[in-house]
Amino acid sequence: MKNVMGRVVVGLVSLWLLFPGASMASEEDRAKQLCKDKIRDTYGLSNLRNVWGEKVGNHKYKIHGQAKVDNHKYPFNCKIKRGHVKSYAYSGPNPRYRDHDDDDDDSNLGTVLAVGAGLAIVAALAASQDGGGDTGKSSGLPVSRSVLEDDCHDALQYRIRDEHHYTAEVKMENAQIKGHDLVGNAKVKYDGRHPNHATFTCHFDSRGRLMDSSYHLY
Repeated sequence: MKNVMGRVVVGLVSLWLLFPGASMASEEDRAKQLCKDKIRDTYGLSNLRNVWGEKVGNHKYKIHGQAKVDNHKYPFNCKIKRGHVKSYAYSGPNPRYRDHDDDDDDSNLGTVLAVGAGLAIVAALAASQDGGGDTGKSSGLPVSRSVLEDDCHDALQYRIRDEHHYTAEVKMENAQIKGHDLVGNAKVKYDGRHPNHATFTCHFDSRGRLMDSSYHLY
């Protein structure tokens, strides 16, 4: 019996070595489904097309797709990390709010961006689920530097999208841990313009949860 079980285990390990992409594919498929569910639930959309994903880190994916509304396609994207939706964005009309302020050019955009305002809270809750090393000794925070940077980046990007333009992309540079703060410089690009420069600060509590963020564009 032991020999049979041993052969089964060896066979399973061999299959995993022969097809290492299988687990990755299932994780990516799960990320796609999480993103589609979030977009459907949040915006009341049903016709989602051309959904694809890219791996951007350890157990981290960025999902892209299009929603078809009134014969037009509008892009959406999500960031999925370890099976959780960390952030999401959609740049088209929202069917759930179609009957409200239709004559206001900014009404749809406001509906889209309002979601971003609460993402810092989502990032704060998710941060407590991540562990790891590379913790700054001076800060004493129990989560890794990469987790701090990731949560700070998401909070900044979606805050800037909410306050400036929904296409904003933030690239953090020279991030440093100072006590419970992560500070540094960043480049912010949106609406096809040349990048703006920015300074930023993200404040974390003693458990490594993101509590607040601020930035200055120049």
